[in-house]
Amino acid sequence: CDNERCITAGYECDGDNDCGDWSDEKHCVCRSSSFKCQDSGRCIPGSFKCDGDNDCKDNSDEWHCSSSSSCSESQYACDNGNCITGSYECDGDNDCRDWSDEKHCHCSSSQFKCESSGRCIPGPYRCDGDNDCEDDSDEQSCSSCSGSQYTCDNGRCINGSYECDGDNDCEDWSDERHCQCSSSQFKCENNGLCIPERFNCDGYNDCEDNSDERNCTISFSTD
Repeated sequence: CDNERCITAGYECDGDNDCGDWSDEKHCVCRSSSFKCQDSGRCIPGSFKCDGDNDCKDNSDEWHCSSSSSCSESQYACDNGNCITGSYECDGDNDCRDWSDEKHCHCSSSQFKCESSGRCIPGPYRCDGDNDCEDDSDEQSCSSCSGSQYTCDNGRCINGSYECDGDNDCEDWSDERHCQCSSSQFKCENNGLCIPERFNCDGYNDCEDNSDERNCTISFSTD
């Protein structure tokens, strides 16, 4: 794999992301009955093309689909050409897969409007420590964190017990940077994350910077 992970040779071009970076699906030849995704090169069934679902994960299987004029009167015409049920407009969900059904909505006084998507979320979600808007706009310019919370470098407030728990709760790894790893743990190079020592050189990019998979020794058995 491109990320130096080793997988069974038979997994190449099987349609699954076995490498974790799609490199085992990049150079495959799709059958005439299949559709090839743009970013990953993954082959999916041809029937998945323009079915309204983001099967490719990059939405390429939903590009260049039927024009908005083909949507019925009871449907909403998305900017990307998809047709969705009309009642889905301004419901707070990304039904169009490009957020166009949530762009021109008027949020009520009890809601917060996300910056990038224009999506309306419940007011209590504002500054609750969760990235509900997906662009983190609901967690920006918040008041100072309480005594029981941890202040992230990006200004987010998280539960104090989440510091040094091995999870990226701050979403910038600041809650995991200054932790002391135990003798049974491995410290990641870039984010300082502590992971179990058994995860070192196990073939998986647990550190997210691949530092736990570097300088590994590959042993070969002889019969």
